[in-house]
Amino acid sequence: MKDRILTGWHAQRWLRLVFAVVFLAAGITRQEPVAWFAAIFFGIQAVFDVGCCGSVGCTSSRIEPTGTLDVEVNYEEIKDR
Repeated sequence: MKDRILTGWHAQRWLRLVFAVVFLAAGITRQEPVAWFAAIFFGIQAVFDVGCCGSVGCTSSRIEPTGTLDVEVNYEEIKDR
């Protein structure tokens, strides 16, 4: 867990931290509950490096084809009037 918090800081993570600080400042100066919520939301995302895809990140697995598909495709010509 310590490794996850201290390493791997990329641009998106820094941007979330900046948003958290900006919303925190807005929440303190204006006493706005929505700003507090946004600061907590972006702060947790920045510190724990979670986002829209959860803790696994937004990577897609590459699936190698196991075999070839021999399918004949028939095309139909569309003529203009």
